Amino acid sequence: MNNTFLTIILVFFVQSFAFGQFSRENIETDSSNIKIVRNSAYKTYTETYKHKNLEWYSVHFIKDTTRLHTEGWSLKDGENIGVWNEYNFDGELLFTRDYDNATCTINKTLFPFHNLLEKMKKKADQLIIDTYSKTFFDNHVRFNFDCTAHDKDGYVGNWTEPMKRKPTEFLFQYQVKLKTSKWYDEMITIELDEQGTYILKKGIGNNYGFEKATTKHKTFQIDEHKALDIAKTKGLKVNPSEEVIAFLTWESFRTKTFFNGQFMYYIIELTKEIKDIKEKGRSKIIYKYNVYTFNPWSGEFIEKKKMKRVKTWGQRSGFTSGLLPDD
Repeated sequence: MNNTFLTIILVFFVQSFAFGQFSRENIETDSSNIKIVRNSAYKTYTETYKHKNLEWYSVHFIKDTTRLHTEGWSLKDGENIGVWNEYNFDGELLFTRDYDNATCTINKTLFPFHNLLEKMKKKADQLIIDTYSKTFFDNHVRFNFDCTAHDKDGYVGNWTEPMKRKPTEFLFQYQVKLKTSKWYDEMITIELDEQGTYILKKGIGNNYGFEKATTKHKTFQIDEHKALDIAKTKGLKVNPSEEVIAFLTWESFRTKTFFNGQFMYYIIELTKEIKDIKEKGRSKIIYKYNVYTFNPWSGEFIEKKKMKRVKTWGQRSGFTSGLLPDD
């Protein structure tokens, strides 16, 4: 809580309501907006700064609000930054998570079967290295502790949640990036059985599978600036006041085979919006794009194609699709 809140409050607004054991309080100061939420388990304090891209997040146990569960900084889009610690009700440290350096130190005395999880994660790592290369793994792949474990009865835990039963199936998801890009979430998904054997999946809903990379070095060589220049020669029109939308994606072949997809680099250009807005019933907007596609392994231009994204919404629900073929 900042000094401004303690000494100079220009605006103070509290909205509090209760339903069962839930309550919410909103407070506005000259420099931040504060939200305090209480439920049956936790008291959560979130302070969002008006003139900075920062939020302070602090969670205490509702049974004793002097006992800390976790706290740390995040950006306004929800991305955690810096070092966070998480504690149980007895004050024992469960784990320390460093979001800037993608490390997570577990208190293994409180995490049964975590050694088994680490063993299986090493098998998943090696599968990526063997399929692509050690250079690709070291420079373009990151495990951000996104995993789940199951047994015959269902879900048993994950990297930061202690497992009460011995798991027999493991799912690991990895981030991937280009040379200078941000990290893209869930770009490689690997499932292993209790022997550490890879489980084939069709790839619907997650980025399962691998690409049969044919380049000599099996690591991303694309230069994003050169790709943009090439796209301009193919018809891309760039507005100096707008940011070019470009990203790495996974195109799934949706086949139950080991090599069942491919990484692609997209530069997209919005060309048209078709609106069907209704006062009652469901509304729809169709966004149409030119998509300039590149092979990220070689940087080679592949094709310019038409794609679309569909947004629909009604009184109680809404949905926005991913990019779809626009034949």
